[in-house]
Amino acid sequence: MTGVTLDRCVACGSDALEHEREWLGYELFECSRCGLSMTANPDYSRDRYVAAYAGDSDAATLPSDHGHIYTAPERRLSLEVSAHVVPPPQLTPAERRAVSWIEQHGPLEGPVVDCGCGTGRFLRALERKHVPARGFELSPAVVEQLRAAGLDVVHGAAPDFPWNEETPPFAITFFEVLEHLPEPAAFLAPLRDRFPAAHVLASVPSPTRVAVLKGNRQLVDYPPNHFLRWTPSALEQFFLGLGYRRVRVEVPPPPGSDVLPGAATAFRRALRRKPVGGAASASSTHGGSRPVSAWAATAAVLGARTYQGVTNVVGSPLARRWAARGASASSMLVIASP
Repeated sequence: MTGVTLDRCVACGSDALEHEREWLGYELFECSRCGLSMTANPDYSRDRYVAAYAGDSDAATLPSDHGHIYTAPERRLSLEVSAHVVPPPQLTPAERRAVSWIEQHGPLEGPVVDCGCGTGRFLRALERKHVPARGFELSPAVVEQLRAAGLDVVHGAAPDFPWNEETPPFAITFFEVLEHLPEPAAFLAPLRDRFPAAHVLASVPSPTRVAVLKGNRQLVDYPPNHFLRWTPSALEQFFLGLGYRRVRVEVPPPPGSDVLPGAATAFRRALRRKPVGGAASASSTHGGSRPVSAWAATAAVLGARTYQGVTNVVGSPLARRWAARGASASSMLVIASP
């Protein structure tokens, strides 16, 4: 141990903390009240994630074996920009529930803001539902490609993303973002004050997902990738502490693709082995790779989408058996309302 300690839980404020383990120089503590696992000596940096998206592993200072987690989305996005046809996005169970909740509460009083919108999957889903939405992303290269794909995306991040509209957001979403923030209140509390009437919908990795129950916790679960590991109780107490009056945490059952070994990462690994670039991508970020043709990009995008669909169907019986044993989808969803 390095002697680093925490004096309170960043989710519930409890001082009932126990040292969990040391990991690559990071000290991990667990709250015995809400179950949150947190990093005592985090070194969070927005620039780290921007560098990782660009494929700069030296600047990113992320474990080299997992640099593809961040570079693969940009490469996949470049294919979608170049492709003749892009199929409807396949959402995670948490994202599908978020879309359903937003639909049920329409007509909306303002647009939906997606912070850390990544490859724009959720924005595309909202567009198909005719829901006004705007995305914010840290990576300039990703923003450029999303704009080329026709999506309303702006460079920025919570809590100070630019907003000059007369109508405030109806809802603000964070998909797979909160686990990266060692002090989430520093981001969410100012946002709560800035948009007091906005709902917040966020997904984070589930502690009961199949991989964890199998004992296969991934490197990405640890710093400097993830600084927090949330539980349903930690999410509920955190958002109640911010002043939200109604907080609901949903833990969906696993889809078929979650239970098939390697199914979730096969396409991503293929991209890691052979970087590709599209017409709208900055090829210099991937070692100067030549753009693929539009037809090749279309084949790759449709092939990946078909593969996802097949694994969901084939893996469904096994997924139901895991659900009966208490397993969940990879991510859970929290809905916080003012």
